[in-house]
Amino acid sequence: MHNSDRSPIQIDAKALFLVWGAPHGSRRSQIIAQHLGMDLKHIYITAKQGKYHALYKYPYQFFATLLFLIRTRYQLIFIQDPPIFAALPVYIYSLFSSAKFVIDAHTPPLLHPMWEWTLPLHRFLSRRAITTLVTNDYLRDLVMSWGADSFVLEDPPITPHVTEPMSLPADHLSVVMVSSASPDEPVREVLNAARELPEIHFYITGDYSGSRQPIVDNAPKNVHFTGYLREEFFSLLEAADVVMDLCVEDYQFLSGANEALWLGKPLITSQGPVLENYFSQGTIHIDNTAPSLRHALLE
Repeated sequence: MHNSDRSPIQIDAKALFLVWGAPHGSRRSQIIAQHLGMDLKHIYITAKQGKYHALYKYPYQFFATLLFLIRTRYQLIFIQDPPIFAALPVYIYSLFSSAKFVIDAHTPPLLHPMWEWTLPLHRFLSRRAITTLVTNDYLRDLVMSWGADSFVLEDPPITPHVTEPMSLPADHLSVVMVSSASPDEPVREVLNAARELPEIHFYITGDYSGSRQPIVDNAPKNVHFTGYLREEFFSLLEAADVVMDLCVEDYQFLSGANEALWLGKPLITSQGPVLENYFSQGTIHIDNTAPSLRHALLE
């Protein structure tokens, strides 16, 4: 590799960051690809998800990936995990080419009970990768216990593109909760705290349509669901008085908290060894209950 002060690091190989998923769910991948001067490829099906969606989605993406790599002949491939299945066609491609690969493993596929059945595949592929990127020491030790190499890379620095902060009413405190509408986020606790703090207005990002719509329907009047934001996301964060990003998983690294850090915003986030170690200033850590959130906001 070679580097300069004003340009991304350039890898001396034809390099790709591969994501099985839509662009809006892979900001970490976008940042890493940008910093390393890599191409970025998203392979996914846009059809509406259903109970058996994975039964046809993964086979399609498997063969689409394999054909894409054969046609483009990349020499180095980074793969976003989840899903770990995205690394399978890359591994097969590497068997009959000189290509090498790196797995960028997020926390849920390594620790969440629902993905425990995929760990043998993780072990197999990590042992054959150059390295497996993880977000904290705990996950690194886990991967290395498999006899595989691992490297800790927290979310890289970001340069938010904010042309103008979003216009929010100035007569109340504005708190933005960075959310992906995931089950591991204590949204109901946030709503309970909001009911006790009517003078504070909460703006919750993420797509809460479909099965999660009742959460929106039963929210207090001082809670506003923004839906999924693209270009407006950083404008909303810039306009906020406080940014909040919460998760019930102990070893999760939260990208929204990282974005608050680089915007210089006061942050409320969850307790836990990873978050408490990394976000040590300008931050209040809570136990994800409504009383602790209420106390943090008043403080």
